[in-house]
Amino acid sequence: MISKQFELIPFNQGDPNLPELRLLAEVKVVEDYMYFHFTMKGNIDTVYFSKNNEKCNRVIGLWTQTCFEFFILNKLDGEYYEFNFGTDSSWNCFVFNSYRSELTEYEEIDIDNINIDHHDNSFNLDCRFPLRVLGHQFEDLANIKVTPTCVIKTSENQTLYYSNKHPDSKPNFHHPESFVDLV
Repeated sequence: MISKQFELIPFNQGDPNLPELRLLAEVKVVEDYMYFHFTMKGNIDTVYFSKNNEKCNRVIGLWTQTCFEFFILNKLDGEYYEFNFGTDSSWNCFVFNSYRSELTEYEEIDIDNINIDHHDNSFNLDCRFPLRVLGHQFEDLANIKVTPTCVIKTSENQTLYYSNKHPDSKPNFHHPESFVDLV
């Protein structure tokens, strides 16, 4: 088993108006499956949670609302995948041939096992998928880089950007320096 854990930090860290939130992410590989786990703790009453979509429904544009994201990059050719998960089990996956190339919905994957656990002070999202659906170039875990991110839409319509790193002068979840080796 391989596991990588992250604490996500807000882009505008230090802003006194930020809600008191703690965001954690984990990516792990067990046998031939990749697992994603997100936890949000704290004053989650300030967060807007979508409840409009059917369970595990594919949606484009989840990043315009509260959305948990994982990016998976192949170090050999720069191809990467962006996984988006809404707070209502909606999701999508996009493939990029290179940095910020055309947004292309990746249809070779279906995620139907998104589990959400929502309480007063915490929100958890878990899912998994077979790693083989990303293609043979992702079989060697030493060639994989990852970055977890999150867009938070507050109940006051404020948009916050959380990531493991913010190497750019503006929120940019696709930035190559955001990715870290899986192993």
